[in-house]
Amino acid sequence: MIHFTYQLRSYGWALATIASERTEMKVPASYLCDALGDFVNAVQSVFVTDSAQCLWEQEPGLVTWEFRRDGPNITVKAYWDYEGESLVGTDDLLLFSEQVNRELDGLLAAWGEDGYLKKWNYPFPNEAQAKLRQGIQREKERRSKK
Repeated sequence: MIHFTYQLRSYGWALATIASERTEMKVPASYLCDALGDFVNAVQSVFVTDSAQCLWEQEPGLVTWEFRRDGPNITVKAYWDYEGESLVGTDDLLLFSEQVNRELDGLLAAWGEDGYLKKWNYPFPNEAQAKLRQGIQREKERRSKK
């Protein structure tokens, strides 16, 4: 199982925590890119393609997130562009996607769209979340037909 959380910290900074059964990695997100929007777009795209990737620009550095689907499962890999910590974990695609969706719901409840924009300087990823929800629903329907 993979555990994912995302917190807005200060203006233009957030912190993601991703954990597998073996390890945990804290990944700061900076204002240099729309980290959460890019992350959600990558996750939701795995419902229709085998793999996706997003990059979080840092000061300095870069974190690469890779998502690979294998049947009903998703493998998530996060790693720094320099020699440092990394994480690889596998989970059920539905369970992981629903967890990401709950994080989005929690952020929206805590900050609202205006508060999120003011804190993060990027709009809340409504469109990406809608696609994520659609992917979750379609996957549930697909699995129920088996």
